[in-house]
Amino acid sequence: MNRHTSSSTAFTYLVAVIFLSLPPLANAQELYTQKGTDPTFKELLADKKIPQGVNSNDGIKGSKIDVNNRLVEMTPEAKRRIPEDISIHTLGNSVIRRENFDKWSRWYQEDGSTQVFRLFTGEVNVRNERDKAARIEAFSKLSWKRGDWHEWSGTYTLVKPHGAAIFQAKNNENDWSVQLNTNSKGDVILNHRRDKDKVIAKAMIGKPFHILVRDNGHDYEVFLNGTKVGSGSYARPTGTTNFRWGMYLGGNDVTHDAIIFVSGATIDGKAKK
Repeated sequence: MNRHTSSSTAFTYLVAVIFLSLPPLANAQELYTQKGTDPTFKELLADKKIPQGVNSNDGIKGSKIDVNNRLVEMTPEAKRRIPEDISIHTLGNSVIRRENFDKWSRWYQEDGSTQVFRLFTGEVNVRNERDKAARIEAFSKLSWKRGDWHEWSGTYTLVKPHGAAIFQAKNNENDWSVQLNTNSKGDVILNHRRDKDKVIAKAMIGKPFHILVRDNGHDYEVFLNGTKVGSGSYARPTGTTNFRWGMYLGGNDVTHDAIIFVSGATIDGKAKK
């Protein structure tokens, strides 16, 4: 066992102990307050507020989400600062740099150590002709081929969950190797590309849970609250892999407004300074 594996084992054990000792969890409605309102997606389209058929640079401002950080960021891991070196992908632009995040606050905001991801009823991809494919995701600029191990970790809080992928180890030419999905009940599903799906947590609305994913461009491991819940491999002979997190609906409709939090996200243990 190398030093990197040893430190990961110790870390996951510590996380397991911390989450077992957490106090009773808050009602989801207590986890944030909202200042302002948001137009419906139909209204945005009717008023031509969001360009179609292009990667728009205009953005759409949204109501302000004030996270109850005391309740959401209860562990040392959740208090880690948000990574600086990330981009976001919305339904209107696929690569939005940090300096432009504020333009897209309808879908993405940051408060303390928490990333706020939102989608609204009826939304679809508008930047090209791909059908449906509503999403709001952050992704690491770090990418890799087969070789060294890389890690992503963060604490999720499902406030108003929707059926969606909330995490992907994503290759730009060979698609995803492993992802985590949710449904509207707050169940968390481990979705292997080459194995059967596995429900790893049930009814997690309002209940923070910690995820760690390790990937080396071929093999991967997934941990929930410090316990290993799955592993596998998926050949990716071309392209590069990176980490993506947020909400991605693929070919499914957005049937209700959705909001999730991710606190203390880190990539290879590096956070914003």
